[in-house]
Amino acid sequence: MYSTLDGAKKCAKQLKRLLEASALIFPLARCQASVAEAGGYQDWHDLNRRIGQRPQTGLPFDYWGNLLKVLPAPCQYPVRSHLSGRGGPELAPPEMWVRDILPYAVSLEIVHRTHAAPLRPGSGKGQRLRLELVSGLLLNIEGGLDRLPKLDAEKLHLIFDGEPASLLPKLARNAQFSEAVSSLVDAGLLRIERGSTYVLAPESDVLKAELLERALTWRRDQEPKIDYIEMDEDLAGALAHQESLDVRDSGPKVPYHEMSYRGVELQSRYAVAHEFEEMKAVVDAMPDDVRLRVESIWCDSKACAVYSITIRLGMDRSWLGENIRDSFRAGTNGFNGLFLSHGNDDQFFDPEWPEDDEDFLPISETTANI
Repeated sequence: MYSTLDGAKKCAKQLKRLLEASALIFPLARCQASVAEAGGYQDWHDLNRRIGQRPQTGLPFDYWGNLLKVLPAPCQYPVRSHLSGRGGPELAPPEMWVRDILPYAVSLEIVHRTHAAPLRPGSGKGQRLRLELVSGLLLNIEGGLDRLPKLDAEKLHLIFDGEPASLLPKLARNAQFSEAVSSLVDAGLLRIERGSTYVLAPESDVLKAELLERALTWRRDQEPKIDYIEMDEDLAGALAHQESLDVRDSGPKVPYHEMSYRGVELQSRYAVAHEFEEMKAVVDAMPDDVRLRVESIWCDSKACAVYSITIRLGMDRSWLGENIRDSFRAGTNGFNGLFLSHGNDDQFFDPEWPEDDEDFLPISETTANI
């Protein structure tokens, strides 16, 4: 979070560089406005007028969380990737384009092919050529890393450097190519301006929502698949029986598996009542500066007192892990392990059971206590 005008300017420039690296078009003025709103100001003008006048207690605690809320959907994933350590110098520009822009190019192609009248069968002479032209641009059919488009983060247009004939030289050999381009411009699917070709997003809010949903779904579909192991019925039945015994023996239950407590999501694998009470006690033991950085706590009932703690993106600090462990020491009788995660960064704390410490004292100390 910034506290000076220079700091706010640096945050806005940092955001613009981050988005530009992913081939997203989001002007500096919009970056400034987003940074201002995330900081609790109405806009950049309000920030310029009032910054430095508010007490430190009035500053938003979770600046990055606020920023993610005000940014357009295409900007959110690159920022999340930056915060979680899944971006950076190890990714080449084409790889970042595939990660951040390709889902929107593919989704726009599907939406246009499905809904745009000039591209649908039965729309008249040249329909196939018009479809090949739009699909060829959006899916980079003729290849070339120098032909990858940028995405307007707010309007969802895809913008190419060059005119259609230079972007699709093979298809441009068709005698009706220029006519097809003109018809697509007239239909509002293409715009050619100052040597650039725009594949325009639909104006309909319903179709824009479909485009965004398809882009999100496309990205989810690219996540690594879970490998399932086939097993015979006897083994599967034995494991299911053991699972039912584990659930039964874990203690009294509550009718829910998760709850929100003081801004932290608490979860229990088997919905065990005492686990929720212990996690609430841990949250109560956390200083505000610690609690506000914690997104969720999950107790693995099956492993017994093994906890997974998720830190809000952008909120990790070098001292945070030790403070979270201290909160578990204060709120529980012990634990079999703490797993802390912040994006791609993980930290683990070994089991601690203070009441059992005497069992592991050196013989000399044990004898001295007799």
